Amino acid sequence: MKIPKEMKFYGFIGFLGVILVYITAQFYVKSHLPELGWTVSDWLINYEDGGFKRRGLSGSVLFFIQDHLKIPLNTQIFAIQSFFFILIFYFLTRLLMSRKLNWDILILLCSPLCLLFIPVNIFNSGRKEIILITLILFFVCGKQSELKKYVLFIGFIVGLFLHELFYFYLPFVVAAYILKTNKVDFKFLGSLFLSSTLVILILFFWGGEINQGQSLELLKHRGIQFTRLNIFTYDVAKERRGMVNAYQSYILFALELLFMIWLSFVFVRKYLPQQVKNFKVFILISLIWVSPIYVLGADWFRWNHIYALLLIILIITALQTNDKKRPYIEGRLNTSLLVTNALFFIVFYLHIQYDSSGNSSAYLLQYIENKLPFLNFDI
Repeated sequence: MKIPKEMKFYGFIGFLGVILVYITAQFYVKSHLPELGWTVSDWLINYEDGGFKRRGLSGSVLFFIQDHLKIPLNTQIFAIQSFFFILIFYFLTRLLMSRKLNWDILILLCSPLCLLFIPVNIFNSGRKEIILITLILFFVCGKQSELKKYVLFIGFIVGLFLHELFYFYLPFVVAAYILKTNKVDFKFLGSLFLSSTLVILILFFWGGEINQGQSLELLKHRGIQFTRLNIFTYDVAKERRGMVNAYQSYILFALELLFMIWLSFVFVRKYLPQQVKNFKVFILISLIWVSPIYVLGADWFRWNHIYALLLIILIITALQTNDKKRPYIEGRLNTSLLVTNALFFIVFYLHIQYDSSGNSSAYLLQYIENKLPFLNFDI
């Protein structure tokens, strides 16, 4: 029996719903562990330890809520993570419903650098970039309005006080604005550039270090105990030495991003030929703009995820509008792309195991053998 395309689309949305339930459950478990790690510590950088600093706004707000409403910090962070992931999946579903789709874009959306990155690398998901992703999805979804422009502008500027990485993805905000409004508003975009650059300069020259020496003790008094690995014990110099020593892994991260960009560009060339030149220019500018963060930080897999997911969101936004109330999907399932994506997923999954184990090939082989006992690597 032939399954209607609408039913297949709703099946795809159901698959996304399963992912949402899974990651929400994982964040709940992680928020209630005796010791917490990266997904929580990033939100708890605060101004109480040493005054004004980079990324400190979120922690101070959460402290205020804890002091006045008596809501534990870990519960607040779980609520924030769940809320923004629900918004991401909601706005993404609305965006998909409003565009003329094909299976190629749905497959790319589920690549290991896009949506499937979240459940695969739950250890490093749920951090502050979810606000940036939500902000862009909110803007490109639905009808355009002046309110959305103000939310985009203010949200992006406030976001810089949560995490300076927002600035490195400014080209995506600019591109989202142009694609949605079909115009280059020099006044709005120029104001956004100047305002965000001013904030970055303020953070750079007057913002203190993340940990001024008392953060861990202060948080312990507030009921938070961290594992050895968290944002407050992050050693930049040590991490950069580690990047040099583990250069093979970082070369692979770079190749993974380039491969995802290539897949995305092949899609643009096939389905959006009128946008090929625009996306060529955008990819070049955005890669140059985002490159400093790859030098400043070791989380290349996170930077890749943000870049790839935002790029796919822009491509979906550029697709033709679907004026019907029912979902629109054309063409057949691209089996070769599906197989390519599946192989990409396997490579990325094994790479994450290798990277998170300290770049140990022996550990990776042991991990594979434990999962597939019929294999014997004699290690």
